[in-house]
Amino acid sequence: MATIDLGKIKITWRGTYNGSTAYAVDDAVAYTDSSILSSYICTTASTGNAPSSSGTAHSSWAYLAKGGA
Repeated sequence: MATIDLGKIKITWRGTYNGSTAYAVDDAVAYTDSSILSSYICTTASTGNAPSSSGTAHSSWAYLAKGGA
């Protein structure tokens, strides 16, 4: 059986995205884009860059779970 080192789990849930918050790599947020709620993980430190626009993720963010219409 595989061994899991819990010290290596890095995602930090930050709740609903806020444009004035500074996000670090591995911060995760919820964000609604075009009435679709999705969750995102920060891949590059970011402040003021919404996770997505018109269904396309910003370069500082990646989808964790993409909502459906």
